Parts: sequence; C-alpha cells; structure tokens
Amino acid sequence: MNPLFEPMKLEGKPVMWNGRQRTEADFSGYYHWHQCAEMLLVHEGRGSVVVGRHAYEIRRGMLFFFPPFQLHHVFAHVSPECPYIRSVFHFDHELMGDSLSGFPARRGLLDSMCRGQREEYAFDLGDRIGYAEEVCRIYGRAAASGHGESYEEASLLLLQLLNAIVSVLGARREAGAARTDADGPQRPFRYAESVMRWIEAHYAEEFRLDKLADGLHLSKFYVSRIFREETGSSITDYLTARRIKQACRLLQTTSLPVERIGGEVGLPNPSYFVRLFKRHVGTTPLKYRYEVRSRL
Repeated sequence: MNPLFEPMKLEGKPVMWNGRQRTEADFSGYYHWHQCAEMLLVHEGRGSVVVGRHAYEIRRGMLFFFPPFQLHHVFAHVSPECPYIRSVFHFDHELMGDSLSGFPARRGLLDSMCRGQREEYAFDLGDRIGYAEEVCRIYGRAAASGHGESYEEASLLLLQLLNAIVSVLGARREAGAARTDADGPQRPFRYAESVMRWIEAHYAEEFRLDKLADGLHLSKFYVSRIFREETGSSITDYLTARRIKQACRLLQTTSLPVERIGGEVGLPNPSYFVRLFKRHVGTTPLKYRYEVRSRL
C-alpha cells in the first residue's frame, strides 16, 4: 500500500524534476501529501485531480499547484491511444522562495499559495500552454546537462511558471471570475465536491453511507458510483485519507493522547486507529509524533 505521507527526498537540493513523463498503463493514483510544494503540467491526458476539497478535470494545458502537506489525488484514464503525459516539479518552497527575493510580487503569490491562503489549485493555461512547454523544454535541457539543480535554472523555471499563473489570474479578473470556484464549465465534478464538503463537516463522526446519501438527496448506490467516476477513488478511500491527515496534524500540534486523537477523527477504537494509521503512514502514531517533533 502506498503511504499517505510521501516524503520527497530532496536531500538539500532545491528541486526534483521529472519532465514529460508518459504513462500508457494503469494510473489509478492514491491520496497522499508531502513536505514540499509541487507543480504538475499536463501535456496530454484525461482524468481528475482532487485537492483541497475540490475536484478538477485533467486535460492538456492544465497546471496544478499542490501546497506543502496538502492532501491530493491524481487519477488518469490511460491507454496507448490516450496516454497521460505530464511534467512534475517538486521544490523546497522556503529555499526557492528566498531565490525570488528580487521579485516580491511573485514571491508573495508563491507564499500565499504555499500557506493555503488561496484556494486556487488549478489553472487552465489555454493558449499559454506553448509558453509553459517551451519553459519546461529549456529547463529539461539544463537538467539533462547537469545544471537543473542550480538555483539560477530552478528559479527561472519557477518564476516563469508563476508568470503563467499570474496571466491566468489576470484573465479571470478581467472576466469577472477571480476565483477558481467561479469557473463552472472547467470543474464539472459537482457531486464529488458535495461529498467532500459533507465529509469535511462529518469526518469526526461514525460514517454511514446512508446518512451521506440522505444529506445529498441521492441514493447510496448512485453517490458511491458517481464519486468513483469523478475522482477515480472510493468515498471510503477519501474519508480514510482525510481522517489520517487530520490525525497527523493533531499529533504534530497537540499533546492529546493517541486514543483521544482517534476519537477526534472518527476512529474511537484505539487498536483499530493505530493499525489503520500504521497501514497508511508506515509507523505508529506515537512514533510519528516523536519523529516529527525530533525534526523541529
């Protein structure tokens, strides 16, 4: 089982780059988060991205931003005729933020996105995709020649991708739609988002599918099927990931006993909570708390 927390081993490097990755076989994805920020540029593909209680469509020209420690899930429908091709850029947001000190507006945008102050995670580049792909090609050549980890090359890549985001945000403002939430045609996953909003309000309670279905005025069968169709995952997978993510936050930021934390996230049986946590995080809650605090 893939762990929910997936530490990216940057090992002191500012970035980790994977350009034009191509997948033609199964790509079901999984819920996870990591300590660094991530940008994902879609060159080709169909599917969905779940991040921040929102679901977005995967298609050519979409640029996604995942803040540090933000739960997200990427699912793609793939085949030899419909491959999933993307470029992925993981980076240490603090180190790279410092490298943008000469560009205060761009650094301010990056800081606000990394801190979760803007609930904007998806940007449709439209005809700007050619610009973004050329930026990635130039950086890819630098990486291939051994210079991709230099702050100069990495900063140029980040700055130009931020410029693409600024351009999208400007176009939204001109159209009177400054928030992603207003982009109705671009985000057709309204049932999945309704499910995620319901779970956000009720994950600390005992979960019953019939209660969720009643709350959304849908049948149990339909709500389960449409959520999987729209996100590529089950409701249970999302609920478990959300509960474990909150448990990790409480372990980091409070001194509550483990059994109390289990109850706070809807898992009141201590032994089951510990087993589930270890299965998804790779260690017990107490060891996780110790490891996190020892790094502070």
